[in-house]
Amino acid sequence: MKSFVNFALGRLGIFHGRQTRLPIKINFETKVRPALVWAALLACLPGLQVAAVASFSNGNPLNTGRFHHTASLLPSGKVLVAGGFTNGYQSSATAELYDPATGSWTLTGPLNSDRANHTSTLLPDGTVLVAGGTARGAISSAEIYDPSKATWTAIDSLQVARFGHTSTLLSNGDVLVAGGTADGHSALSSAEVYHPATGTWTSANSLSFARFNHTATLLPNGQVLIVGGEGSDTNCLSSAELYDPVSGTWATTNQLANARFNHTATLLPSGQVLVAAGTSDGRSSLSSAELYDPSTGTWTPANSLTVARYGHLATLLPSGLLLVTGGTSDGVASVGGAELYDPTSGNWTTTNSLLTARFSHTATLLASGAILLAGGTTNGLTSLSSVEIFCGQTGSWTSVAPMSMPRPMHTATLLPDGRALIAGGFFLSSAEVYDPRTATWTNTGYMTTSRYESTATLLANGKVLVAGGLNYHSLSSAELFDPATSSWTATGSMSTGHDSHTATLLPNGKVLVAGGFSGKVLVGISNAELYDPTHGTWTPTAAMLSPRFNHTATLLPTGKVLVAGGFNSNALASAELFDPATGTWTATSPMTTNRSSHTATLLPNGKVLIAGGGGEGTYNSAELYDPITATWTTTGSMNVARLSHTATLLRSGKVLIAGGFSPITDALSHAEIYDPAAGAWTIASSLITPRVSQTATLLTDGTVLVAGGTSTTNDTSAAEVFDANLGFSAAWQPQISALTSPVDPDANFVITGTQFRGVSEGSSGTSQDSPSDYPLVQLRSLENAQTLFLRPTAWSSNSFTSLPVNGLWPGWTMATVFVNGIPSQGNLFDLQPLLPGPLLTSVVSSGNITLTWPTGNPPRFHLQATTDFSGTNWVDVNGLVTVTNALGHVTIPVGQGVGFYRLKF
Repeated sequence: MKSFVNFALGRLGIFHGRQTRLPIKINFETKVRPALVWAALLACLPGLQVAAVASFSNGNPLNTGRFHHTASLLPSGKVLVAGGFTNGYQSSATAELYDPATGSWTLTGPLNSDRANHTSTLLPDGTVLVAGGTARGAISSAEIYDPSKATWTAIDSLQVARFGHTSTLLSNGDVLVAGGTADGHSALSSAEVYHPATGTWTSANSLSFARFNHTATLLPNGQVLIVGGEGSDTNCLSSAELYDPVSGTWATTNQLANARFNHTATLLPSGQVLVAAGTSDGRSSLSSAELYDPSTGTWTPANSLTVARYGHLATLLPSGLLLVTGGTSDGVASVGGAELYDPTSGNWTTTNSLLTARFSHTATLLASGAILLAGGTTNGLTSLSSVEIFCGQTGSWTSVAPMSMPRPMHTATLLPDGRALIAGGFFLSSAEVYDPRTATWTNTGYMTTSRYESTATLLANGKVLVAGGLNYHSLSSAELFDPATSSWTATGSMSTGHDSHTATLLPNGKVLVAGGFSGKVLVGISNAELYDPTHGTWTPTAAMLSPRFNHTATLLPTGKVLVAGGFNSNALASAELFDPATGTWTATSPMTTNRSSHTATLLPNGKVLIAGGGGEGTYNSAELYDPITATWTTTGSMNVARLSHTATLLRSGKVLIAGGFSPITDALSHAEIYDPAAGAWTIASSLITPRVSQTATLLTDGTVLVAGGTSTTNDTSAAEVFDANLGFSAAWQPQISALTSPVDPDANFVITGTQFRGVSEGSSGTSQDSPSDYPLVQLRSLENAQTLFLRPTAWSSNSFTSLPVNGLWPGWTMATVFVNGIPSQGNLFDLQPLLPGPLLTSVVSSGNITLTWPTGNPPRFHLQATTDFSGTNWVDVNGLVTVTNALGHVTIPVGQGVGFYRLKF
């Protein structure tokens, strides 16, 4: 294992001496792992857990227990829960938000009216319409929630007070409210339509049959199917009818075989509607199910559920399976069982039970494909605050064509055209690109110098800067790869040789190279320098406070760079921050553990996950850095201790850890996934090839390409991809057809495509419906994997328009559209600064921001504020400011402790 000798002996500080930097072969078992050496270094590995299958796990509880509430998936990926009954049928005005990035609930502005048994509907502008409900009697009031302000605004009331009604977002963006009851006994036949464009309600033609506790399902042709429900005087209905938004008329269609209410109705990807379970008398439950075919207007029996229930919920998974959760058998006893319906076979299969039996809860499909179950009741009187999350994907690995040659300690870079560039490796100058569309590799010329343990950085101009590395000695040279010509050219050299260093693309377009190996035994350097792509030159900047190599560097949402750990005679716990605005380093709190050859991953919540590494031993521990408090806290430990592994932020917001080195098993095939919301790790499918010193690249299709490295005995050319296995069909997937690049951050962000409303609402069709048939647009920075979801101004089945992009630094960015938990192919674009080469400012919470710039080149900027430091909710304070001061500096006063402020260029 020629490269592994270099890795294990020379680079990690586990053994003293650097004699193994030469490309010589040593028998690993006899030379690298003597028992006495390892005996002093081993850290205990925890027992492995069985990989999870589809199951429920506890989430953080609601602030307020509730049932008969509503839950709405917001464009931000968060979930708004509003109203409902607390204990003793007391209606509530409280509302709260669930953040999948943190797993936490936070109170938001309360409703203007307490209510339960109401409906909520996400509108195309990203606001939420809540209508009707009951609060010691039916109410007609309606209100709008604005996520950007966290406030509710009363709007025109419904024309008829009602609860137990349905609310359906029509294809044209209007909202149909149908049926319900005013007193819990008499059914309503009235219907009305809300027009977001005017903020008004208009009467619609009446239903053919008065009904409440029915279902409403939006069909692919734009019509709405109304099924079953209670009529007046507890009369259970088997009737069904169709609403045509074009003509505004209702037409009856064939009847159900079994009259029912408090059932569910879900449009399947096949175009059929599955109506499941329910009750005919409110005292006993049904297990029967039937399928409606819109093309013929006929019903056919479907296989019965394994458990009779009503007051349950049905959620369409990305795979096309339908998950049914909870319910009650008699209105008093709750059902804890859950089951899956397979439309292909028509069979029901029981899955793991709920952790808490419940009914009258909500079930919301998140962008990640997980389902959030919130609240409910166990007995019809007592409200639950407990929350569960259903998720069953542990992913799988698939071999792809191998690289042209074995290579460890190389670099991997996602190019703007979606291909992955692999460059160098152990004494290699060759490079090749992987094309995920064809799953093939193509050689793409040779670097001017063979190098390994170098860095590769995608620049704003689309070229890749490869800097430093090792070739018998530390290299100061650097070169550029141009994807347009598949050629390499030399660029300016650094002032100092760097290998085992870090390279970070700064928001001003420059590249910060920091630290590395000094050439002396286990000694690092503190040198740092900046590469200017405009001139192809390097300029020294302030040195780090501590020399180090095999450390990590992470660009934070603040614009500062966090450098953590590494090695310098011993593994380090120290961490420091580089401020591009001042070119200086400041110490921040040290990690809880000395570690080197660990990984650092910026999470969607703005924190940085540090995992594994080595020091006094090999670690399975992990910790989190919080940029707000500048502190470290421990989080759940990995199942396996490892170092020199890879860490990749998945589109779900979870982190995939793969491979690495273990002193017990050498190169690892083990992989696991970290869930930031739970702070816990789940074992994932194992790599096909054990490996260490490999690369991992998130591709535009959401898979992760792992390539090269050193296996148990030799360097490897093997490559494989990790797939989260959501199981969706390509026909259901939203598609981006047009996204202009570069993107002006001052302009509205516009995406066009298809299937932006998916193939189904994906929910139950009840008054507690929680549909997810609308686009959530995620942006992801290629430099630091920072993610955010865009706030829309409007969307339709084939377009999405948002406010200007706030919260991401300039650079290459990936846009992905999620509908019903199904992601589109990612689309890469260049997010530009407002002015070429902006100078950065720090995020501050009070005082002043001082801005400097080259004389004669005054900038334009926005002063922005946020109370959400994750970087997803920056809002303009004063609009675009054009500086007229030609002196080269200006001071901008900001608020005093109200929130966090920054300048965006």
